Amino acid sequence: MRNLGRVPLALLDALAAGLGLGYLARDYRDALVSHGPVVSVAAVVGIAVIVVAFRGYRVLRSANTRLEAIIADELSRRKPSPRPRRR
Repeated sequence: MRNLGRVPLALLDALAAGLGLGYLARDYRDALVSHGPVVSVAAVVGIAVIVVAFRGYRVLRSANTRLEAIIADELSRRKPSPRPRRR
């Protein structure tokens, strides 16, 4: 089931973050304008780090799922009895 309360809360968080960043940008406008290229490169590097971390997490999660499937398959196989069965 979808939880409808999460969407408005996420929008409220995004609004608060945007207002906070807007306030900081207004206060530090001179520093942002004079160091624009540095801020741009830092933003690109930050986004790249986030993307690489997310991709790494997805790869590790899928590898873990495959490993669990292999282990479950190996454990589910019944080993033959060492003694022959009587009929």
